[in-house]
Amino acid sequence: MIYVVDVDHMSLAFAAGSETQAGQIAGSPRFAQAIGRSFLNPKTLNNQLRIATVQERVVFHDISAEFADAAADILVARIG
Repeated sequence: MIYVVDVDHMSLAFAAGSETQAGQIAGSPRFAQAIGRSFLNPKTLNNQLRIATVQERVVFHDISAEFADAAADILVARIG
């Protein structure tokens, strides 16, 4: 499933196996570091984390196809 976090007028999409896993990824210090934030407040994270729309999934898959051969644990794509 593709999830989206809306942060500072950006929509960031990533894949996760479940909503719980998505929350763990988005709330992790490494995720915050990757997007240039010191932290994401777990209390507000629930309001920012959502399942991607069809259009957002299409954009995410188009972007991730470019990295299909790259060795990466996770791809976070700015989709909006």
